[in-house]
Amino acid sequence: MSVSEEERNRVFQENWDKGNGFRFMFGTFSDIATNPEANAAAAAFIRAKITEIVRDPETARKLTPTDVYAKRPLCNEGYYETYNRGNVELVSIKENPIQGITPNGVLTADGVEHQLDVLVLATGFDAVDGNYRALDLRGRRGRHIDEHWVDGPTSYLGVAKAGFPNMFMILGPNGPFTNLPPSIEAQVDFIGELVRAAERDGVRTLEPTEAAEEAWTAVCEEIANMTLFPKAQSWIFGANIPGKKNAVMFYMAGLSAYRQKLAEVAANGYDGFRMRRQADPVAV
Repeated sequence: MSVSEEERNRVFQENWDKGNGFRFMFGTFSDIATNPEANAAAAAFIRAKITEIVRDPETARKLTPTDVYAKRPLCNEGYYETYNRGNVELVSIKENPIQGITPNGVLTADGVEHQLDVLVLATGFDAVDGNYRALDLRGRRGRHIDEHWVDGPTSYLGVAKAGFPNMFMILGPNGPFTNLPPSIEAQVDFIGELVRAAERDGVRTLEPTEAAEEAWTAVCEEIANMTLFPKAQSWIFGANIPGKKNAVMFYMAGLSAYRQKLAEVAANGYDGFRMRRQADPVAV
């Protein structure tokens, strides 16, 4: 909000024209995730673009978000233009829920059968912790990962879990909220060096302490609550899964701060990790 409205709109338009919702969220202004006024400016720009592109007012209404800008906008080239085609119809299943699948298509609550040649099922995904929960993943004393994550998924640095010795995760809970390839690279490098140090020092088992994991979880919650992201019902807090408890699942301070944290932990002898050089009879 330190620049004029004209400059804001110029930057918004420049990134909109390049496409990619991730670029629009993180490549425009750094305060749209924390400043309500800046957030409203970004949201207003997106709503105006939808109204400008989509010719049918009712279709534009269905496509226009109404809450705070805390989700990735679909600003890839040609997306909204598709709704101007004569053979494309938008049905909002939030307003008109699906009642059932028929031999010919889909029946909605208004009694209309939408005849289809192909039905693509895009039912969402249980992000971050879902795939770990789907495994028969057990740590000390045979406790399943679900028992540890009753109140929401937690980890230390997004790479390890107390109670699960010698288990490492890539993109685990409360890892960085960034473009994923560089996050993966940072975590792989960190884990690789940690394993190398353990082998060099004759360490048999290593895992984070519960205190370290709790402190990291508190940091992630504190940072998330400084942003506007929790105000939106989003998959990044688990809101897309019916019955799932909303929880902070990301470290939202950015990749640079995350890499700095990993470097600090490594420089301090992998602070927060408990290492044992003797065989651990309760590790299995």
